[in-house]
Amino acid sequence: MKGFIRLALCVLTAVLAPTWAFAQASIAGTVKDTSGAVLPGVTVEAASPVLIEKVRTSVTDGNGRYQIIDLRPGAYTVTFTLAGFNTFKRDGVTLAGTGTSTVDADLRVGALEETVTVTGEAPVVNVTSTTTQRVLSLDTANAIPTARNIDQLANLVPGVTISGATGSRNVGNILGANSGDGVTFHGTQSADSRITVNGISVMTLQAGGGLGRAKPEMGSAQEVTFDQSSVSAEMPTGGMRMNIIPRDGGNTLKGTAFMTFANNALTASNYTDRVKTLGLAAPQTLKLNWEVNPGLGGPFKKDKVWFWLSARKTIVQNYAPIFENRNAYDITKWTYEADEAKQGVNKGRYHTMNLRTTVQATPRNKFAFTYKYEGYCSCPEGVSATVSPEAADDGRNPRLRQEHVEWTSPVTSKLLFEAVGMHLFERWGSMHLQPRGSLDDPRLLAIQDQMISVVEQSTGMTYRNRFGNNNTLVPNYTYRVAMAYVTGSHSAKFGFGDTFGFLNPRAYTSSILPVQYRLNGGVPNLITLQNTPRTTKSDEKHDIGIFAQDRWTLGRATINGAVRYDHIITEAPEQVLGPTPLQPNRAPITFAKTPMLNWQDVTYRSGVAFDLFGNGRTALKASFNKYLRGQTLNGLGAAANPSNAMVNQVTRSWNDRGGLGINGDFIPQCDLVAPAANGECGPLSNPNFGVAVPLETFDPELMNGMGSRLANYEFSAGVQHEVVRRVSVDFGFFRRIWADFATTDDLSVSASDFDTFTITAPSNPGLPGGGAYAVTGLLNLKPEAFGRVGRNYNTLAANYGKQQEHWTGVDIGVNVRGNSGLTVMGGLSTGKFMSDNCEIVDKIPELLLGTANAAINVFPITSTGVWTPKQFCHQESPFLTQVKLQSIYTVPKIDVQLSAVYQNIPGPAIQANFVVTNAIAQSALGRTLAGSAPNLTANVLAPGSLYGERLNQLDLSFGRIVKLGTTRTNIRLDVYNFTNADTVVGVNANYGSFRRPTDILPARFAKISATVDF
Repeated sequence: MKGFIRLALCVLTAVLAPTWAFAQASIAGTVKDTSGAVLPGVTVEAASPVLIEKVRTSVTDGNGRYQIIDLRPGAYTVTFTLAGFNTFKRDGVTLAGTGTSTVDADLRVGALEETVTVTGEAPVVNVTSTTTQRVLSLDTANAIPTARNIDQLANLVPGVTISGATGSRNVGNILGANSGDGVTFHGTQSADSRITVNGISVMTLQAGGGLGRAKPEMGSAQEVTFDQSSVSAEMPTGGMRMNIIPRDGGNTLKGTAFMTFANNALTASNYTDRVKTLGLAAPQTLKLNWEVNPGLGGPFKKDKVWFWLSARKTIVQNYAPIFENRNAYDITKWTYEADEAKQGVNKGRYHTMNLRTTVQATPRNKFAFTYKYEGYCSCPEGVSATVSPEAADDGRNPRLRQEHVEWTSPVTSKLLFEAVGMHLFERWGSMHLQPRGSLDDPRLLAIQDQMISVVEQSTGMTYRNRFGNNNTLVPNYTYRVAMAYVTGSHSAKFGFGDTFGFLNPRAYTSSILPVQYRLNGGVPNLITLQNTPRTTKSDEKHDIGIFAQDRWTLGRATINGAVRYDHIITEAPEQVLGPTPLQPNRAPITFAKTPMLNWQDVTYRSGVAFDLFGNGRTALKASFNKYLRGQTLNGLGAAANPSNAMVNQVTRSWNDRGGLGINGDFIPQCDLVAPAANGECGPLSNPNFGVAVPLETFDPELMNGMGSRLANYEFSAGVQHEVVRRVSVDFGFFRRIWADFATTDDLSVSASDFDTFTITAPSNPGLPGGGAYAVTGLLNLKPEAFGRVGRNYNTLAANYGKQQEHWTGVDIGVNVRGNSGLTVMGGLSTGKFMSDNCEIVDKIPELLLGTANAAINVFPITSTGVWTPKQFCHQESPFLTQVKLQSIYTVPKIDVQLSAVYQNIPGPAIQANFVVTNAIAQSALGRTLAGSAPNLTANVLAPGSLYGERLNQLDLSFGRIVKLGTTRTNIRLDVYNFTNADTVVGVNANYGSFRRPTDILPARFAKISATVDF
């Protein structure tokens, strides 16, 4: 009940206050008489069947200019009237995206009943905005061979990379709707990208590192826009913004349905001798894939109430590049043994229902209501070349729900209000395998909780069981309000918004005992222990944003400027932690309510667009902007929560001396949680494991105040030119500079507590020069420093020195909208990154373990992380170039539609994680590794210096359009990876399996698809 009351208050506030953002298109222009003099006072009307209000109106100002903003995509007729002059009408003005279409008019003296009508079209050059934007209509998304998921559609943009393990493998939606971890572009981080619907973010409070789980489906979309560079001040981040313009229905009942099907019989094989020789155990190929995505819309009441209802059902099943483990669920076996008669399989089922209702309550008040329900089960997911099927997880989303209401009111032709209130609820998790939907093995429930997870150090293979699950609850509420004031030459926006809610993740392991064993060559050497099960509670009290944005058109120049204020407050409520399997006698731990983040920031946007020749065909553009890194209840947003800040994971060395042969009995003969070395086990890496003593402490300067949040500065400059009618090219230069880094200092040690040593990289043809080069700057604690209790202090990197991270690049794009039915989009993007934290690691050398310069150093300095040699503290990549093109051509008269998607992108970054044994360390250090450590792992390859095979992928579609009355059906054969390339898209970073493929591009497969519109 409390949640519904809060939602009601959000909606009430939204309805009573002005609007925040207008994420739709505009029409603007200048009206003159036949002598060239500007005409003020001209009434301009934009009419379209896509508007439930039918017509939007403006009046030209003293400069003869007008603007009509917040227009839905579609075809418009623009009419100009002024007493004493003829009426001028422009037909066929097609709007798309959030850009401005220029429609000018020349009126001559004449009778009012005289009307001059001409046919127009959407311009291919935007001469007023500095934002780089790609627009994709639903028709285009249906016509080209690609996954109809918003992240994969974004991946069609040159320069975009889908981060995470699934990024380049979701060919033709082979992996399903929940693939992809985040979108990066021009040096942004995945936490910076946002998915929005009509301009409001639909990402939850834990989606700061990826795109979240609630992704819009294309059946509910009119079009999708992708804003890439020089994005507006309506959000704090500078990453890609993927905005869905939802369908509203109309005065006529209309429907659409997209259907597609493929199975293994429609799949070729690219499991060539080459990839077999490289070491891929089995290919990832399609087993079964189908989708149905219908939609229906129309009037509940003509011109008053419209609706659009859509749904989506998807089933995916894919063979993973690994075989099942013969020893799965055999409690006596500790090795992985491939059963080549049974290949691992990932499965997923996804369903979505979306209802949108639009109400024209009065001539000046429009409301829209959206309800969306979504659920899925990727069961199992994560089966891969290094994860055996029994060690995978069930990715479950039993409940994803979204409700929001929008209000818009054009009070006058110059003043527009809008407001939005939204409730977004998610329960999701990477959970333990469950018999229904994942495995049909009757042994699963009986024995799973007794199976201890194992990771093989030399190959990175995990088997026997999964180690680390979660079941997470994330509800949040958002309201945003603002106002726009528009004249012919000037438009201003003022907005306010707030998001609040909470995050409750429950961490647990599949086995009763929350431990994982590490083996090297089958010999145990390390145990990892977790403080689970554990439920953490974090609240986002406020994420407030206030912005003022202005645009002036002065002659041929349009000047854009904005300022934004952000204030984010998070806290941990009072919480109690009880005993766990590794601390069964622990008294309950009570943590009082704890403040966490209290950040305030001011950022800005600035830019100018110049119509070079005054004919709307050539635009010069430049911008300089400051953005903030995406922040929700992730990273520093919840790191200071006492439950997170305590020591929740530790390691201890293990010398298994059991009586069953060289590998022992695989039973640690020791007290696992006793801090000191005992029996077969070395000391805990931190003796405060699981007790109410924080590992992490936080500098108040980092967690509070103005300017402590990670930020970046973007500069862009370019030119966009219409070469011939309907054909434009654009060139852009971009540079992004990051600033205000955080860092972590373990106060228990200093730089003088480490010994530095050099090893020789192994000889290997896959390493530069065949290997055998010196790797300098490896670190190991001095024996006298080992055993100190870690105390991680999180603070600003600037307190220790200078840290740098830059991205510099160039884009060349092309856009063809031919009258002959040809459409071409795409281009080239190339760029390079540089990062340098050498001054920081001079003082905090422990940062060289794991992911250096992370906000939280998740590994204590004696754990299983990967050391980066200090010689690699300065990293610089070569220019990494992407080429991406999409084309559609409809053959006249015979209605045959051909389309293609081509991608040529860099391969994966290569890393070589070499196990430095005590024998090697003895030679280099003159002693064994401190703390009886069995070994350490070091990357012996400079990051950014070596990349895998380039992906060269061609997808084709052959369609036939059939028209019967008012029904239009496009029946297609989509062929993915047409050339059947065997490109390696993932490699093993562990030196024991160095550069062994973990994935190749899915083999060529065909899909039978149909789109029916009626």
